[in-house]
Amino acid sequence: MVRLLHQEGARVYAADVNAEAGAALAAELGARAEFVALDVTEEESWGAALEGIRLSGSQLTTLVNSAGAALRRPLLETSPDDFRRIVELNLTGTFLGLTVAGRQLASGAAIVNISSLNGVLPTAGLGAYVASKAGVSALTRVAALEFAALGVRVNAVCPGSIDTAITVAPDFDDVDWDAYVRTIPLGRRGTPREVAEAVLYLASDASAYVTGTNLVVDGGIAAGRLAT
Repeated sequence: MVRLLHQEGARVYAADVNAEAGAALAAELGARAEFVALDVTEEESWGAALEGIRLSGSQLTTLVNSAGAALRRPLLETSPDDFRRIVELNLTGTFLGLTVAGRQLASGAAIVNISSLNGVLPTAGLGAYVASKAGVSALTRVAALEFAALGVRVNAVCPGSIDTAITVAPDFDDVDWDAYVRTIPLGRRGTPREVAEAVLYLASDASAYVTGTNLVVDGGIAAGRLAT
């Protein structure tokens, strides 16, 4: 997402808790790219990050809330601490982005939240993740209603199965990806670039009359079952 928005001419601030990776990305992109340290679960961290952007002389016009993690575990085996960790990162982090950064966005700005197909189509074994992403999708619609008077659009992208580091975590070691792909109408998993393209659309003037939507990017899974 950072690479594509930068490629399209935006000045980008890559915000993350991983300072080494974030600084490397900014250095790779060069001009119009900076790294900003940010723990999305901490209000103070949001404040410091946004103050740094303000002092740089830039006006924040687009916010992409994309930090997140998954937990693949049955509900009866999910500890309260594990549940809270996923909700804090996926949902509270998005809430803080909306409320803290939202105050600094000018009229005409756009917010894009990264939800999930699981925010609209629950999957067994992903209870904490499903709950957090359903919250993101609902919060997106509330923010769209409230921020409309400010001239700020708020939308979400709901990716299906995308080939990212999340799904190579130990929790997903026993997933039969070949069998899973056979349930996807388009017959393959998605790519990060395809999600980034959806973000670009919702961040751009091409979607000037779009707000409060959850754009599903899933290869057709949410459309229904394939015939057997």
